[in-house]
Amino acid sequence: RSIFTRSTSLNHPFTHTHTSHIKMGLNDMIQQGPIGRFFELEERKTNFYTEFRGAVATFLTMAYILAVNPAILADSGGPCVAADGNIFSPEYLACKDDIKKEYITATAISAMIGCLVMGIMANLPVALAPGMGLNAYFTFGVVGFHGTGKIGFEPAVTAVLIEGFIFLILALTGVRYFVAKLIPEPVRFATPAAIGAFLAHLGLQTAEGIGLVVGDIATAVTLGGCAEEDRVSLVALTDACFTNGGFDCVPGGTYTCDNTESSMTSATAWVGILGMLVTGILLAYKSHFAFVVGIGFVSIISWFRNTEITYFPDTEAGNAKFEYFQQVVSVEKMDKLLFPYSDDLKQVAVALITFLYVDFLDTSGTLLAIVSSMGYIDENGDFPKSKWAFSADAIATIVGSFFGLSPVTSYIESGAGVEAGAKTGLTAVICGFFFFLSIFFAPIIAAIPPWATGGSLIIVGALMSRSLVKVKWHIHSHAISAFITVMMMPLTYSIAYGLIGGMLSFAVMEGTFWFLSKLGIAPPSYEEPGAEGEEKVAAGDDDKEEAAAEAPEETAPAETPAENPTVTEEAEA
Repeated sequence: RSIFTRSTSLNHPFTHTHTSHIKMGLNDMIQQGPIGRFFELEERKTNFYTEFRGAVATFLTMAYILAVNPAILADSGGPCVAADGNIFSPEYLACKDDIKKEYITATAISAMIGCLVMGIMANLPVALAPGMGLNAYFTFGVVGFHGTGKIGFEPAVTAVLIEGFIFLILALTGVRYFVAKLIPEPVRFATPAAIGAFLAHLGLQTAEGIGLVVGDIATAVTLGGCAEEDRVSLVALTDACFTNGGFDCVPGGTYTCDNTESSMTSATAWVGILGMLVTGILLAYKSHFAFVVGIGFVSIISWFRNTEITYFPDTEAGNAKFEYFQQVVSVEKMDKLLFPYSDDLKQVAVALITFLYVDFLDTSGTLLAIVSSMGYIDENGDFPKSKWAFSADAIATIVGSFFGLSPVTSYIESGAGVEAGAKTGLTAVICGFFFFLSIFFAPIIAAIPPWATGGSLIIVGALMSRSLVKVKWHIHSHAISAFITVMMMPLTYSIAYGLIGGMLSFAVMEGTFWFLSKLGIAPPSYEEPGAEGEEKVAAGDDDKEEAAAEAPEETAPAETPAENPTVTEEAEA
């Protein structure tokens, strides 16, 4: 039908539908108006409808952050205080649920502001939200699960605020180019994949995922997927466990299955796996709705009560969740997360450096990848308004800290909008409007179970592993430092330890090679992969040329497109 409409509209301009007239009129009105001139729609050969379509694609691709980020950050406990040190008391868990609801609103507000700032200041179709990986590091590597880390919640948020200001200075002064050169190449390429492995590790567990991996006394981790009645909490044998008959032991957040026969019997684990496969299949077909459909499908079937996979069990906590879910529309008060700062910064140095490093890498990689796909990169590796693009990211991080959030960063999912044709910051502004609308639907977002989002974490981790193809695996110092970075992040539950391990191993190996070269020992030499094969191919080409010279000429050479008009017409068609 579209082909027929296009072909006939040349001779019959009035055959356009009423919808087409409205769309064309709206495009012309906005393109010729102040909005079109501000966002340079005509100069970049785009229109409002294309930018709107790109915003929809970007928002739907990254909408999972509205469910995943609050769940991860709420596990830090936020400003909640455990009475008598019991971080699993009903009062503490109730406070944690309230924090999760506030984090939904905070996530939406920070994403909205980040998108608006990026669109208006840098005029780029890049959306922002609290960074995946950084939120996990904030919770498990800095504050700790339920506040059991070495750094308190308030000092950690203050570190995020300081990191935002430092990033802003680096962006405005241009020092970011110098900082980028200090990061070893293999560590820089391995960092996205390492963070992806960290996220996948979270998605495989129960707190934020499908519960496929559980704790084990002998092997640390093992196959899980057992039903709730078959779960046995792992308890740290502190001095309190040996007093008062053992009743003072506080169970940890880790559990194991009571026997191997109970593994893979949990209905929620299987539903989570199904949701992950649905998302993966849709991604293979390049569907922008992949994450939304996968998370939405599992969530909806988990909202029915009195089933094996219900998110609202017939308990006091389950009934409270269901009552909140029935409100559908609600705007949460920000009375616990607003401006949670502290002047106690004695132990935040490592966290501050890690936040800055990862945020810097995330933003640089995302912006360069997206702008490069748009064809705006110059010969120096820079792009128009790059200073304002990096500044927008820093401002979004500063604003996010107002609400107790981990650093806000640019999202690579913005590439979905670019693929849909987006070219200007109008896409980011429209995407910010979508995040504004999501502020009012906190009850729905809060009812998304962890086994619905766990599969998305695993898939996001898989997609982030693509950066490993850039590592020079034939060079041992590159291969070893990259591998250490990737392995240490998920296994130590810390982005910082992974970065430190990777950079130290690279520095020691390269430093040793340099020192030995001063003593007369030549540094290791490496051959580029495929070099020998290329020589063989070249030799083979020479043989073919000699054989062609000796072969008799063909009497009827094949027609080329230039000689055959029919071939040319078919090629053009």
